[in-house]
Amino acid sequence: MEQFLHSLITIKSSYSTLLQFTIMVAVSCVPFAPIPVLATIIGANHSIMMGLIINLGGTVVGSIIQYLVSKNLLQKFANKILLKYRSYGRFISLIQTNGFLAVLIGRLIPILPSAGVSLIAGICGVTFLSFTTATILGKFPIILAFSLAGHQLAEGNWSTVILASLYVLVIFLIGRKIKKKWHS
Repeated sequence: MEQFLHSLITIKSSYSTLLQFTIMVAVSCVPFAPIPVLATIIGANHSIMMGLIINLGGTVVGSIIQYLVSKNLLQKFANKILLKYRSYGRFISLIQTNGFLAVLIGRLIPILPSAGVSLIAGICGVTFLSFTTATILGKFPIILAFSLAGHQLAEGNWSTVILASLYVLVIFLIGRKIKKKWHS
């Protein structure tokens, strides 16, 4: 399966960009999917700008799909489940009082999985415009880092790859620290 997915992502054809975008949309709808790996591979097979457009566009559309499904189909069911997860209480509180800021923070700093941010935003009634704007702004830096790292990896420019990796590591560590603080 992994080899098949890799061949779909690296294929060169007139439809490859659309296929890669579609794969990114589908994968971004799956919690804990290997989006960083896919974004890096797509970035390695395109210019920085095209890789960024495919990766950012695909992950944003996937997030919007999750948001709409949770908002329109899962709201009642999901509210019952969320009551069980007290550890997300602070994030839920924040999202109910300031949806834009909560989604933006959730995207910029990986406090929750991306799918969790989308689902909670839909359930808690964040407006579509606030959700979409915060998602684009919040996903942009990390997706740019993955796309840039992939492109530079293909070019053999290791210094940029190392800098992008350090950026991702710092963001991850900040997210862990905030998550631990929220759980205490």
